This record gives sequence, structure tokens and C-alpha cells, in this order.
Amino acid sequence: MFHPAIWLSYEKSGQGERVRRAIAAAPRADWERDLLEALAEKNDELRAGRINEQISELDFRVTRWSRVPRVCASIASSAGFLFGSLVVRFGLAHAAEASRDTIDTLVLQAVNVAVLGMAGASFAIAAQYRARKAAKAFQRDADALVEFVEASAKGAAAQKT
Repeated sequence: MFHPAIWLSYEKSGQGERVRRAIAAAPRADWERDLLEALAEKNDELRAGRINEQISELDFRVTRWSRVPRVCASIASSAGFLFGSLVVRFGLAHAAEASRDTIDTLVLQAVNVAVLGMAGASFAIAAQYRARKAAKAFQRDADALVEFVEASAKGAAAQKT
């Protein structure tokens, strides 16, 4: 996928055709090709509809994996609590005599294991925050690209008439 901010910089510098050729040659640039086809539509109403369809498709592509870090955080925290409880359970099951020191040691070990789960959950939450922020920036850049290319196309059409 071509990053819209970089594509926009090429468009603004008058080198948009280089990006279009690269898009035509890239087999995985199907969204970009569809966007270019939508932008080239002659009928104003059809063009607006096709562009909106491509923006919706981009929104789907950018956000379709947004739940993964949240699920990872849930799994990490649950695993931490599960393994921490297993440490206590197996420790008490194998302790010949459950002295205060033994229980204190088992609880400390269980807390250590649970903390690892919380650390994993914290990392996943941070990753989700960063990914959400990057997705919004990507979508904002795509909107700016579409607006610029549309305005350029309208300006070029106005000059021809």
C-alpha cells in the first residue's frame, strides 16, 4: 500500500505520474488503482460515489485488525492471573507443611507471574493506542490526497474549457 502522505508530496511537486506508474506496476496496489479509476470518472455523481466507496474500503482495511491488541491484552492479563493461581495451587499441593514462610513465598511467586501478564497487557494496550493513532493519521492523509487530486483534476478540466 502506498502511503498517501508520500503520494501527496509527489502530487504537489508535479511528479504524480511517477506514483501512478508505480501503482500500475505494483500487483498489491489494488486499492490505489481503484482510487485512480474513481478519480478518473467523468460523471461527477458517479465519481463522488466511487471515491466515497474507496475511502470506506480504506477505512475497513486500516481498522480491520484494530481489535487484535485488545484481545492480546485480555489474553495476557488472564494468563497472568491463571498462571499465578496455578503457582499457588501447585505450591500448596506439594508443600509438606504450609508454614507462614512457605505461603509468603508462594504468594510472592504468584504475584511475580501475574505481573508478567500485566506487563504483557500493558504492552498490548500501548500498541493498540499507537496503532489507532497511526490509522487516524493514515486516513487523514488519504483524505488530503483525495482532496488535492480532485481539486487538481477540476482545475485541469477548467483550464481545458
